[in-house]
Amino acid sequence: MNQIARVVNVFSTPYEAWSYRQSTDEEALSLCQKGYSLAESFTTKDKLLEEVSNHVQAAARMLREGADNALERHIDKALSASSEYRDLRNLMPSNVPQALSAYQAEFSEADLSAADSAIKAIGVTMPNGQFLFHGGLWPLGVQTFTTTRPFSTSFCPQVARRNAEWKSKAYDAGRIDLMVVHVIQPQTKAYAYSRDGDLGNEKEVVFATGAQLTLTRETHIADVTASKVGPHYETLKRTVPAYLLEIDIS
Repeated sequence: MNQIARVVNVFSTPYEAWSYRQSTDEEALSLCQKGYSLAESFTTKDKLLEEVSNHVQAAARMLREGADNALERHIDKALSASSEYRDLRNLMPSNVPQALSAYQAEFSEADLSAADSAIKAIGVTMPNGQFLFHGGLWPLGVQTFTTTRPFSTSFCPQVARRNAEWKSKAYDAGRIDLMVVHVIQPQTKAYAYSRDGDLGNEKEVVFATGAQLTLTRETHIADVTASKVGPHYETLKRTVPAYLLEIDIS
């Protein structure tokens, strides 16, 4: 029987980005009394810079800022506290199939077919309304296409942006595409990897082949720096546009 998961919303509690200032003696003492470490008590929140309450806002912030480890920690904490995420992981087999372990570790062409078969055999249908992130390149001039290889997504926009930059993809392409992926009338099974182990930080959900992707909106967010290691091991840099793409997947 095809099993259906529940929506995991890592922004059910909004993420807040703050500026910080040095704590007064009284503030430091109060923080220590609340259980904060001595190092943590040296600074205190000053001004609320931004509140992120949905995935589109999170992707836009990641494209503007380039990195935000506090945002990723917020997502890790949200997943740890989420009964929906816990239920999703409980729908996965207790041991990762070798084909999916190899696919995540090596991401080679040779692993694609076996990984796809494993997803279709043991995966679940992600819930209608689930949001995820994907970093890559959308084919220019195309509004809808059907995947012919497993499609990897993450609960975290920082992970997705790093994937968009991996192996100089953004530099070579002359752009960054960070996609907010919205599950609509799902037809394709997916596998949610564990957050344990060397690659647990990926917070990955991979969809089987045959998923239909539809571009619903493209927004230029910022111009950012992309880099590449040159032929003499020098660092090459160029300014490229960064786009937020809203994608439906079924």
